[in-house]
Amino acid sequence: MIYYKTSQPIPGKGDAWVFYECSEGDEAILRQLTYIPATGEAEQVPDPIVKKLYRPELLEKSSQEEFEQYWQMSEGQ
Repeated sequence: MIYYKTSQPIPGKGDAWVFYECSEGDEAILRQLTYIPATGEAEQVPDPIVKKLYRPELLEKSSQEEFEQYWQMSEGQ
């Protein structure tokens, strides 16, 4: 698996981190999640509508540990 993240502004809530879990090779998006640090909100997207990353070279690398940390956090919400 390959993990990526990117930040984006959420009006009224601050910046959010969007994380992607992708398969190696074709970089198909398997799972996605959004985490908003200012509010502590985390939302899972277990079956994303978008299945392929657009311009992955613009994303930051993440790790399985970081992805799983926020994925588990979002299960309680």
